[in-house]
Amino acid sequence: MTCALFVGEMLIDFIPHLPGLDGVICYQPHPGGAVANAAVALARLGGAARFVGKLSEDGFGKLLLRTLQENGVDTRFVPVTSQGNTTLALVTLQGDGRPEFTFYRQGTADTLLAASDLTREAWQDVTLCHAGSVLLASEPARSATLAALEQAHLRGLPVSFDVNVRPLLWTSQDEIRALLAQVVERVDLLKFSAEEAHYLDSALTEPLDAADGPRLRELGQKLLSRGPSLVVITRGPLGALLLAGQHCVEVVGPPRRVLDTTGAGDAFMGALLYKLTQQNWPDASQLAALPPHTLQALGEFANRAAGLSCTRYGGIASLPSLAEVEQL
Repeated sequence: MTCALFVGEMLIDFIPHLPGLDGVICYQPHPGGAVANAAVALARLGGAARFVGKLSEDGFGKLLLRTLQENGVDTRFVPVTSQGNTTLALVTLQGDGRPEFTFYRQGTADTLLAASDLTREAWQDVTLCHAGSVLLASEPARSATLAALEQAHLRGLPVSFDVNVRPLLWTSQDEIRALLAQVVERVDLLKFSAEEAHYLDSALTEPLDAADGPRLRELGQKLLSRGPSLVVITRGPLGALLLAGQHCVEVVGPPRRVLDTTGAGDAFMGALLYKLTQQNWPDASQLAALPPHTLQALGEFANRAAGLSCTRYGGIASLPSLAEVEQL
């Protein structure tokens, strides 16, 4: 069976829940990490996902590995280390459910992923490769991620990338921009949020307003000329824009009672990749030629998955099944 290969991070999010009887807020551990979330999202929808990211031998690492396995993700090629603990992220939820992260990530397991950890066997039966920016923030995981993108290219595999910037993990915005400029030229599908737009265009000094459709469309078209065949811009409750060739479609976010948006973008990403893999993922030229009605269907399906995830706490814990998405 062919599968999608997900190369990236997996960690523990500590998410606040309702106060107990004494009024003290409880933080509960939730398995997460954007790339791992997307892998599980695709698997829960019925797709075949393989994850490669370095996990710790500590108790949290064992929980993360078990979580992947229980969700049907192929973990045969996951490297495990005793040299670093599991990354921890303390999540603070804003009034609209948006998360802010504080990371405990010095020398942790996910940052130790090496290019040699992606063995030849790990690439067997792979139809596409997906990665994100978190591992690009430090070495040796940065080199491992770039090597994965290069290896996918050499193998003729399409590459998907989620910008997903966590500024606190980086030394400067200039460093983020420089690395992402390299990545944009190497990927077929590029996803980012309106809040991340300024990392992808040197002319922008601050995030774009999610409601500023014209400027987002303009940026999307610029990015298409730099390499990607499909650009996806998520806009939170306003939905998303999907651009391919000369087409741009807008999908509107369904009204939801939002509890926690942690992992919503990953639910969107996993659902989008699921739909594309079900269509045998068209090559770059075919991806660029997707007609508006197909782009609309892709976006609406992914939006429904993301909307459902916002009604639940956590990353992986919030991801919906295919039946749930199709019932909407």
